[in-house]
Amino acid sequence: MPVFRLVGVLTLLVLVSGAPAHAHGAPTDPASRAFLCSPGQPTASSPLCRGAVAAGLPSEEWDNIRLADVRGRDAAMVPDGKLCSAGLPRYAGLDVPSAAWPATKLGSTAFTYRATIPHRGSFRFYVTRDGYSPARPLRWADLERFLTVPGPPLVNGSYEFRVRLPENRTGRHLIYTVWQNTDTPDTYYSCTDVEIAAPAAQVAPAPVAQPAPATSAPATARAPVSASPTPSAPRSSIPSPVPVASSAGHPPSSATRLGLSAVVAALGGLVVLGGTMLWRRRIL
Repeated sequence: MPVFRLVGVLTLLVLVSGAPAHAHGAPTDPASRAFLCSPGQPTASSPLCRGAVAAGLPSEEWDNIRLADVRGRDAAMVPDGKLCSAGLPRYAGLDVPSAAWPATKLGSTAFTYRATIPHRGSFRFYVTRDGYSPARPLRWADLERFLTVPGPPLVNGSYEFRVRLPENRTGRHLIYTVWQNTDTPDTYYSCTDVEIAAPAAQVAPAPVAQPAPATSAPATARAPVSASPTPSAPRSSIPSPVPVASSAGHPPSSATRLGLSAVVAALGGLVVLGGTMLWRRRIL
């Protein structure tokens, strides 16, 4: 019995080792080149996808571009010009430099990486630098890392990310994704063509008219304005006579008459007294 059990276990191991490797994951939003060339995608019939399949692309294994024992030595293990295939000959059709690869217009900062078989690990995201041309083979020098996410959680069969691309990136670019497993010796690679829209122009609000500050007019001498509508008579060079108070037409008051009578009576008394004294002198 033990011999038969051993034979059965060995047979099972041989069958498992001979079976094709399971696919594990790749970006689906924005979608990688391999995913866009997979069965059921409208872009799978594009000329570049048909050429990649004709060159040996296993389109049903769109999420199995992986290398073992890389251990972070990506640039040493994946040569320039072969980044999209990770140097694997059957995926070489994905390395064809062309601006005709289907590109996803980035409409948000949410990225999705679908995991057919989840693994623990970290993600590294790169974007091409200014001056990138899809008509040239992709090199490591063309890439700039903009995000690293260690151990993200799995949400509904996918890893989800909020990303922020470097500023001043617009137009046609490429996102390069590296998924380094920590529970397996494998690292996965993906190329994703994108169109980055220019940021919306900031329109400055129209300036609000402010009332002009009140300014005081300089003081000037103003001629008096006559209320009469008739013009004033011209001035004469002859001086006007000074008015003199006159009693004509105004009879003296009773007090004035009494005073005058007293004065007259006193004068009359003096005259009589003087005359009497002169007369007595003559007599004497």
